[in-house]
Amino acid sequence: MDRFRVEVIAKTPFPQQVIYAAMHQDYSDQFVVEERESWPSEEKAGEVIVKRLLAGERGHYGPLEHCQIVFNCGYFPHSVMQQARTHRVGISFDVQCLAAEVVITFVDINGESSKKLKKTIGELYDLWYYGEQAIRERKIKGRNDEPPGFYRRDCKNRIKKMRVRSLNEENNTFTYNHIEDIVFNGFNPVYQVTLADGKQLKCTQNHKILTPYGWRILAQLGVGSEVLVNGQPLKNADQTYQNKEWLESKFSEGLTPKEVAALIGCSVETVKKWAYYYELTWQKKQWNKGLKYKINISEEERERRANHGRAITALRIENGTILKGEDHPSWKPDLPVEKRVYHWLKSNRQRILEEKGEKCARCGGTRRLSIHHILEVSQHPELAFDETNLEVLCSPCHAKHHRQNQKNPLCAHPVKIVSIEYVGIEPTYDLVMAAPHHNFVANGVVVHNSYRYTSGKVLAVAEGKGDIEEAFYLRPVGYYSDRQGKKYYYSPEQRQQDLNWCLEAAKRYKIDIENGMSEEHARGKVPFDYRQHFVVSFTLRALLHFLDLRFKKDAQLEIQKLCDLIWPHVEEWVPDIAQWYEHTRLGKARLAP
Repeated sequence: MDRFRVEVIAKTPFPQQVIYAAMHQDYSDQFVVEERESWPSEEKAGEVIVKRLLAGERGHYGPLEHCQIVFNCGYFPHSVMQQARTHRVGISFDVQCLAAEVVITFVDINGESSKKLKKTIGELYDLWYYGEQAIRERKIKGRNDEPPGFYRRDCKNRIKKMRVRSLNEENNTFTYNHIEDIVFNGFNPVYQVTLADGKQLKCTQNHKILTPYGWRILAQLGVGSEVLVNGQPLKNADQTYQNKEWLESKFSEGLTPKEVAALIGCSVETVKKWAYYYELTWQKKQWNKGLKYKINISEEERERRANHGRAITALRIENGTILKGEDHPSWKPDLPVEKRVYHWLKSNRQRILEEKGEKCARCGGTRRLSIHHILEVSQHPELAFDETNLEVLCSPCHAKHHRQNQKNPLCAHPVKIVSIEYVGIEPTYDLVMAAPHHNFVANGVVVHNSYRYTSGKVLAVAEGKGDIEEAFYLRPVGYYSDRQGKKYYYSPEQRQQDLNWCLEAAKRYKIDIENGMSEEHARGKVPFDYRQHFVVSFTLRALLHFLDLRFKKDAQLEIQKLCDLIWPHVEEWVPDIAQWYEHTRLGKARLAP
């Protein structure tokens, strides 16, 4: 139990003054905030609350609900959280989650996103667990005795392979990551956060959002706080796709959204979004399809072209091979080196692949191979045809290389919050992301993924890289009694046997994960009391109620320890109320106000 930790994440400032104001407003016909200068000090307000509200036990304890405190609890056994979750009134657990309509940003192999690559988290959950709707109707019974009719096909493995935009927090550049699980967290209070650039995010108050100062839960943020969002800020603030006059001037010059995006280093979809927002239009370039058939040429030119084609055909028949590269009659030696090397690589591709081993030089893959110049042709034209300057890369490694060498990689930038509004109780969801980047982009905002449980620590134990008791909790050696009062001794030998059993369970868990079993399935074989971190918030009234029930001698030992670690924070937060509670109710199992 020496590993247990409880730290305060956030709390209502000047709580006793807040309670005093609420209590005073109940019996005053004045607007109490106008009397703020005459309010008693924090210490004096606590004395008034104890004397007029608590000591008399009048039963009107609503003012205590206006103050809230948020705790981060760490390394507790899972059973403690399960017991604490039974207290739902005035208590909110860290089911950090998002509303169903929040859009998750997926990207292609080049890190680019589009409307086709975006899904709401509610749609993803439906696809994850129920599959996609089949296009055709099954007319007869299926091979596994599925009934005729419309059916849904499993697509979980395909979703796992899709790339979710994620932030590399070490260098603040965007990369991609993969989904390990999608979680439904029930119906929870949801808040809508609106940013200065128009982005909106609906999430619970315990959801973590990335800020320039690190991860913060929504309860710690307010109007004026900055959060990190998707995209890249421009060096010149006047030249931005969010500036109507600048965007309109570029369209008037004849630029298309694609050209504007290339000019300022953002995606085409971003430029189009702001163009639609400002109701701007651009001149679409007309391409004359089939133009070569409409050009009027002379009979002499037509005959020259025909003779040229006949000559090429004759050479092919004479040599028995198709002429390519410098052997072709149309070869132009004065072409730019980039075009000449393209044709040269096209002609010699198969030979070069065979000589290089027909596998990726970086990952060893053998699919979708391409030939890459180690030193760029534009910088070193003299090495364009030097085969020692060539390497074979698969398509993912080739795209990754060029993304890493971009001069302006996509990075996150801060935007201020302009409003936070409570919208009601809604169904909420969250993603579980793969290591190492446990975050994703939701409605353009960088948010943290869900913590299911410490599966990484379980795997570390199985691999011999971690202490068993870092992942699992066992009670210390000593004398105990059960609910019927029967006493027993938990011996060192018995505890060591249980530790050995935990180790075997961790190894079994690792085997199941490596064989492709889902975490929620493999978790069933792990001991129930694996260590778990969670965030919990209380109103003051709910906190006193919780302490009444769990901070007593016959409560579970571990949850008593939780209350014991919470209590010093309560004493520091509301000292006068805590002193009254300690003298009148602590350990007496009375229902609190």
